[in-house]
Amino acid sequence: MPRLAPWLLALGLVLLPSATPLRAEDPPAAPGNKPAGPDAPPDDGADGPMPFGEEVNKAIEEGVAWLKAKPRIYTFRDEPAAHWGLVKGERIYGGGDGPQYRHPAGPTALALYTLLKCGVDPKDPVITEGFHWLKVVHPITEETDGQEAPQFSWHHTQAAGAYEMSVMVLALTAKYDAYKRTKNSADAAKAGKLKITNKDDLEWLQAMVQGLVERRGTPAGEGSEPDKGWRYNVPVLTLSSGNSNWTRNSGRGHLGNQDMSSTQLAALALYNAHRFGVKVEPEIWWDILAFALAQQEDDGPEHARHDPAYVAGGYAPPKDKARGFCYMKGSADGSEGKATGSMTACGLGTILICKEVICETDKGRKRFLDKKMDTVVDKATWDALAWLDKNWSAFENKYSTYGYPIYYLYSLERAMDILGKNLVGKNLWYQLGARQLLDKDKPVEVDERQKKGTRKVPGTHWMTNSTHEPKDVLDTCFALLFLKRATKGLIPRAVTGGDEGPRDNR
Repeated sequence: MPRLAPWLLALGLVLLPSATPLRAEDPPAAPGNKPAGPDAPPDDGADGPMPFGEEVNKAIEEGVAWLKAKPRIYTFRDEPAAHWGLVKGERIYGGGDGPQYRHPAGPTALALYTLLKCGVDPKDPVITEGFHWLKVVHPITEETDGQEAPQFSWHHTQAAGAYEMSVMVLALTAKYDAYKRTKNSADAAKAGKLKITNKDDLEWLQAMVQGLVERRGTPAGEGSEPDKGWRYNVPVLTLSSGNSNWTRNSGRGHLGNQDMSSTQLAALALYNAHRFGVKVEPEIWWDILAFALAQQEDDGPEHARHDPAYVAGGYAPPKDKARGFCYMKGSADGSEGKATGSMTACGLGTILICKEVICETDKGRKRFLDKKMDTVVDKATWDALAWLDKNWSAFENKYSTYGYPIYYLYSLERAMDILGKNLVGKNLWYQLGARQLLDKDKPVEVDERQKKGTRKVPGTHWMTNSTHEPKDVLDTCFALLFLKRATKGLIPRAVTGGDEGPRDNR
């Protein structure tokens, strides 16, 4: 199968805060064509560049217009259906000959998730058409609709791959999470107000969660690690003897069966289902936590923590070990075994999700404290932050041979908004990252659907050519999720106390 761009990552909640929780705020105004930062001059908006906040909102609006106009729309079983393309890579991941599995559900589910997170009404025609494609065009069947060559017309209600199934869960839960547009979604979940009101959709979510659990990795051999994380775990497509039909073999993966990227996305999906009351066994969260922690580097150089409160109080700031997270620790393939920017942010978000779910119950919290996991997770968190600071980049996915810079930014957004932090070290991560995206978008007119006909409106999209087809869809989704700060507001508290010092000024 093709090497996939990692898709969506960590969002979550954290318990046992070490200081008064703070919330990352919306970006301050800054000059539209100048870097935003602590020393940026004020912008009065008069006869000058567009204020930073307005520029961001304009990019989101035009990016949404482009993404809504992008899908192919056609009639299937008497109803319109929309899909955003199939994944395509240059080689089969893991080697071998034969057809690629093209993750048909992935881009469509990712686009739906992005649009819903950007505030598009769940009743918007493009949303209903996209879900119609996932649920109806997508059943396990040998039918084709002519949208692709016959060898790539493979449909399934439960996506075969862990990536696809995870992002389908994200899209479905986002469809029912209206609280993100009006108030804190975490409060709504805690109050039991997040519900899937459609019986078919609830059963679909339950089936996908069960299927995702079943797709956890399997031991690669005698003495190997037990099931803890996920990998692609996609079907094997083979020609049936004597005819041109394809058969489905739901094989459980290869090359270790577990990686940080697949695992973080599965954790994010399971967490979102958890918020709607569709839960998995607590031990699964312990397994995910153990796997994620195992992907962090064992050691790293000392790095002084940026903490103005310590300096102001006459104290030396603490020193952490800059330890990043790897895609697959120990792998010799490309940068898989090396710590990278995106995987460090992914790993950080994942361990915090696990901490929140585990500590949700008195029993889980007691076990967490008895095992001294609060100390372990706290150290892993600070060391990951030290790595991100030491290897700071506003766009480059450091040490990755595959690129994925916009995915790195979205991974960073999730981790930092989970923590309630405005800064990575001394760097205003959102302003600097957004500035990069605003300078790299590609404006274009698009057709906006009206009740009768269409009209031309401004649109924009992103394409770095560092991911897989559909390159423009994947990059645009990640860019919009970053700019919209899709994780913000889903978090009840910050683990680090944000970027201000403790209230007692110690």
